Amino acid sequence: MALTSTLVGRFHRWSLTIQSFLGRVAQGLVLNRLATFSSGLLCIQDTFGSEIAMVGSAKAHHFQAPAILVVHDDFFWMRVLLFGDIGFSQSYMLREISTPNLTAVFEFFVENASKQSVFAGWRVVGLFSGVTRAVFKRANNISAAKLNAVAHYSLGNDMFSAFLSPDMTYSAALWLPTTDPRSATETLEEAQMRKLQYAISSARIKPTDHVLEVGSGWGSFAILAAKTTGCRVTTVTPSLAQKRLVERRVADAKLSDQIQVFLGDYREVKSLNTKFDKIVSIEMIEHVGHKFLDTYFACMDRYLKDDGVGYFQCITIPEARYDAYIKGQDFIQKYIFPGGHLPTVSGIVASINAGSRGKLVVEEIQSFGGHYIKTLQCWRENFLANFEGMIAPALRNEHPHMTDADLEIFKRKWDYYFCYCEAGFKTKTIGTIGITVGREGALELLEQIPQISLKED
Repeated sequence: MALTSTLVGRFHRWSLTIQSFLGRVAQGLVLNRLATFSSGLLCIQDTFGSEIAMVGSAKAHHFQAPAILVVHDDFFWMRVLLFGDIGFSQSYMLREISTPNLTAVFEFFVENASKQSVFAGWRVVGLFSGVTRAVFKRANNISAAKLNAVAHYSLGNDMFSAFLSPDMTYSAALWLPTTDPRSATETLEEAQMRKLQYAISSARIKPTDHVLEVGSGWGSFAILAAKTTGCRVTTVTPSLAQKRLVERRVADAKLSDQIQVFLGDYREVKSLNTKFDKIVSIEMIEHVGHKFLDTYFACMDRYLKDDGVGYFQCITIPEARYDAYIKGQDFIQKYIFPGGHLPTVSGIVASINAGSRGKLVVEEIQSFGGHYIKTLQCWRENFLANFEGMIAPALRNEHPHMTDADLEIFKRKWDYYFCYCEAGFKTKTIGTIGITVGREGALELLEQIPQISLKED
């Protein structure tokens, strides 16, 4: 027994020594890569505030305050070296790093990442990679278990209500321009209502229409469309919890006669044997997957009447980044929306044409990704303000075994998500578009466009 204990102790000390050595090597490799960055300014500090490195543009020293990244645990260097973007996110969730402005840190990395992942090319290969992974895996077992557990906690309606506006719209708002004097006092709910009204107008919805909404969310579009135009709406959701809440909100709005909530996948709408005058889908395409985009629009073509109009809002990624994006897995795909996929604008248009066999004609494409910046800032502010009072109790109620450490990881995961996306929209490395499509006979799309009426002789 004594011999076994001695051997275990020696192995533990050896492991710590190797771990410390590999951490220093990893730090050196990461800092060498950072030294090649030439835009912006990043100050890397240790826990005590001592500077580890200042990287970026030398000129920026004179006119720009640096983004600050504080390293609390040398595991961070190995995570980034081995797992790139995902490793960076894991270190943040586990408090191995911190920063007073996470969005600014992301902006620094995005500015220095040309058409590739922020940490692309940092992953080591060969013998060093094998040794590092072996030591890292042994030391990282507990942390990995915590991250995996928190990643799979289901999210209830209560959590989303804590950071969304009262209408419960979970997509980009549409804000007034800063030149409008009302802009300074505009609320998130007002901006969301403007966005929903824009979708209603883009789809040319009228009182006599039967509208298909693909992706119910929590019912805000269906309720506003039915209330303001008098139309009928069939809204589709695969979530039973969402269906129940939408039906309750619809009943509260006294619109049950106009709105039907269909539980199922967009492909199952065919079971209704109904053709629709209009189709609207707001930020649902991101969940379809690149292999099924053609199928998705084939379904939309099947459900839309011969003179129908459709409107689709979607988050997109630039063409130049798409090839690298589609081959990898980023933080959002791993921890927020597993299986999620951001298409390119040309990819969406190509799938509209392919899926409909040319029968859906693109009428208009509107870009408003910049409006997501303030939307995300509002969500993050609400999330952090309501975490202790609303979100943490709701999570504990749904998952009684959650520890304080689990809650902290969960909180930092969503904080990371909001800042990650905000930086993406601020740097235009992701965008948001609204696409209006119509049939060849969709004459409603010509309304309000002036024409000269020829007089008969």
